[in-house]
Amino acid sequence: MKLFINRLIVFLSVLLLTLNIYAAELGGEYSKLICPLSLNVPERPYVDTVLTDDDTHISADDADLVEGGISTLRGNAEITRNSQQVTADIIKYDQPNDTAKLDGNVNYWDKGLFLKSKKANLKLENGSGVFDDAAYILVDSRGKGTAEKLFVDVGTLTEMEKVSYTTCDPEEKFWHLTADKISLDHENNWGKARNVLVKIKNIPVFYSPYMSFPLSKERKTGFLAPGYGATNRMGVELRTPYYWNIGPNMDATITPRFLSDTGVMAMGEYRYLFPRSAGEINFEYLPSDSTREDKHRNLFHITHHQSFADNGNLFFTYNRVSDKFYFEDFGNQLSRTSTRFLERRMDVSYNGNNWNLTTRLHDYQTVDRSIAVSSRPYKRLPQILFNYASPNKHEKLNYGVKIDSVYFERGDDVSFSDNVNGARVSLRPYIKYPIRTTATYIEPKFSLDYTQYNLDNTTLFSDTPNRVLPIFSVNSGIFLERETKLMNRSFIQTLEPRLFYLYIPNEDQSDLPIFDTGLFDFSFDSLFRENRFTGNDRLGDANQVTLAITSHLINQQSGKNFGHVSLGQIFYMRDRKVNLPNNGVRDEASSAIIAEISGRIIKNWVFGGDVQWDPNIGNSTEKITAYATYNPMPGKVLNLAYRVRRDTTDIEQSDISFRWPIDRKWSAVGRWNYAVPEGRSLELFGGIEYESCCWALRAVGRRFLTDINGVFDTGIFLQLELKGLAGVGKKTVNFLKEQIPGYQSEF
Repeated sequence: MKLFINRLIVFLSVLLLTLNIYAAELGGEYSKLICPLSLNVPERPYVDTVLTDDDTHISADDADLVEGGISTLRGNAEITRNSQQVTADIIKYDQPNDTAKLDGNVNYWDKGLFLKSKKANLKLENGSGVFDDAAYILVDSRGKGTAEKLFVDVGTLTEMEKVSYTTCDPEEKFWHLTADKISLDHENNWGKARNVLVKIKNIPVFYSPYMSFPLSKERKTGFLAPGYGATNRMGVELRTPYYWNIGPNMDATITPRFLSDTGVMAMGEYRYLFPRSAGEINFEYLPSDSTREDKHRNLFHITHHQSFADNGNLFFTYNRVSDKFYFEDFGNQLSRTSTRFLERRMDVSYNGNNWNLTTRLHDYQTVDRSIAVSSRPYKRLPQILFNYASPNKHEKLNYGVKIDSVYFERGDDVSFSDNVNGARVSLRPYIKYPIRTTATYIEPKFSLDYTQYNLDNTTLFSDTPNRVLPIFSVNSGIFLERETKLMNRSFIQTLEPRLFYLYIPNEDQSDLPIFDTGLFDFSFDSLFRENRFTGNDRLGDANQVTLAITSHLINQQSGKNFGHVSLGQIFYMRDRKVNLPNNGVRDEASSAIIAEISGRIIKNWVFGGDVQWDPNIGNSTEKITAYATYNPMPGKVLNLAYRVRRDTTDIEQSDISFRWPIDRKWSAVGRWNYAVPEGRSLELFGGIEYESCCWALRAVGRRFLTDINGVFDTGIFLQLELKGLAGVGKKTVNFLKEQIPGYQSEF
C-alpha cells in the first residue's frame, strides 16, 4: 500500500508538470444539458435594406456626410458590409480609402466572432481591422477573453497580443490562460500561441513557450491529451499520443507509453478509407521489459476491407503477440487477458443474383504454446463455400445447394494419436415447397447431405470415409392477432403457434474425424435447427417435434414492438445415438423448456431475459439470463443483470453498472460484476465525474481479474479537461462505454 501511495504521488506530480494542450470537442444532446447555447452575444442591429456582395450600409442618429471625403457618424452609428457589422458612438468613414475609425463602445460582429473594444480601425475593402483593449467571444468554441490589441483579417486570420482566454463563465472562472501572442488561422482551422501560462484558480500550473491547437472538430495534426494511470502491476503510466492527419482519408496516431515498472513502449495506429477499401494497422512494441527478463514484447494487428467488381469483397485480418503473458500484463479486462487464440483470416467473396461464393484462408496464433496441439483449432487452407438458392421464394417450388470444401491442417506433430489432417467436401442440395395463406404457413423441405473425406497419413480412420444422409423437415405456424389496451394505450397482440418436425436417420459416424464440430449452445433458435452440431463432421440423428409459441405486443399508432414472449420445447420420439467422442447416447424424452422475454412497456425501462428449465434433470433450471436497463435521459443509466449456468459449468453472476447524475454537474459511475459461487468480484470500479461548460474531472478506482487463476490488478485513474483547451489523464471513455451500456459523455 505504501508503494502504491508513493506511485500515486508521483503520478499527481507528473500530471501537473506535463499538461498538454488540445482542443476539446463539444456537441451532442448531452452537452446541451450541461452547456446552454446562450453566450450573451448582443444581437446584431437590424438592417432593413437588401445588400449584395460588397455593398456598404451606413446609418446613424446624426451624420456629417461628405461625398468623396470623410463622413462623421454619431449616435448609434453602424456600418454593415458582407458578413461584418460594427457599431460605435462615433464612426469616421473615409470613402476614398474605404476605411473607418471607430471610437467609444465599439461592437463588432463576424462569422463566429464578437468583439467589444474602446476604439478600432477598419479597412472595409479587405475586411481587416485593428481593435484596442478588446473583449472577444469565439462563438463556436465558447472561448472568450481580452486582448490589448486584436488584428482581424476577415475569414482568414485573427491575431491577438497580450491575451487572456477561457471557456468559463464569469461566475465560474476555474481556469484561464495568458499569452503574449495568439494567431488563429481560420482557413486551416489552426491556432498558435507563444509564452503561454495556464492558471487554475489563479494558481500557475503550466507554462509553454509555444503551443498549437485546432480551432474546430476537424482532424488536425498535433499532440492529443496525455493519458495517466497508476496500477499495482505496471506502476505509474504516462501516454503522450501524437496525431498525424495525413490526408482527408487517412491518419495515424503515435503514442509513447511510459511504464515506471516496465519500460517505454511504442504504440501506433494507422487508419485509411478509400472509395472501395478501408482498414487499420495497430502495433505495440516494448524493446526491453524489466519485469520479464528484459525480453522484447510486441503486438501487431491489421484489418483490411476491399470491394471489387461491384459485388466482390475481400476481408483480411492478421494478429500476433510476442508471448502468452502479453494480454495478461497489458490488457484491461478479463475477456482480453484470457485470450488463448488470435485469428488470422482472409476471405474473398462474390455475390451473384441468387448465389454467393467465398474462398477463405483461416489460421490462428496459439498465444499460450503450452496448450496441447490436440486442443488447438485447425487451420483452413483453404476453405471454399458456395450457396445457390432459386429465385422462387413463396408458394412455389424452391431449390438450392450448399457446398463446403475445406482442407484442415494442424501440422505433422505425431506426439499425439488423434493428429489428423485432410480434406472434407460437404454437399447439401435441397428442395422445399412453401404454402402460405394470410394466417398460416407450412413449408416441407427435403435435403440430402453428402460428406466426403480425403485424409492424410492416418491410422485411426480410413483414407476416404464418407456420409450420405437424407434430411426431412416441416416448418409450420399460425398468425393470430387481437386488439388490446394496456396502461391506456392501444396495442395489437399477436399469438404465433409454431410446429417444426425433423427427421434424420441414424448412421454410425464414429469413423469420421472431428475437425471443427461441437455442440451448439442450446437456445430458442436451437429448437428449429436441422443439426444440433456445429460444423459438418457430425449430422445428428433426429425424429423429433418442436412446439413453440410467440406473442408480440405492437403499438397501434407507431408500429413499434414493445415486447415479446417466446416458449418452446423439443419432444424426441427416439434416442439420439450420434454424438461426439466420449459422449454417450441421449435418451431424454424431451429437451429443456426455453422461455424468452423482452419489452419496454414501462417508460424508460428495457427488460429481457431467458430461462432454460430441464424437467429431465430433477426439474433443474440450467440457465437464467435476466437484464433491465433504466435510461430516462442522456447521461443517466442504470443496468441490472443476472446470469446462471448449470449445464457444463457452475456459473452464477450478478452485474450492476450505472452512470447517475448527483446534480447538474456531478455524476457517479461504477460497475460491480460478482461471481456468486466463488464469492468474489470479477470487476469492480467506482468513480465520480464533474462536468461544466469550462472544465471536467473524472476519478475512477478499479480492481479487476486479470487471469483465470485469480490474479487481480488495482489502479486509480484521473482525468482533467479544460474545455476548449486542454485535457490530462487517462482517456477512459471507450472503456466506460464498453463496461456501462448506455453510457454517454462529452468528456
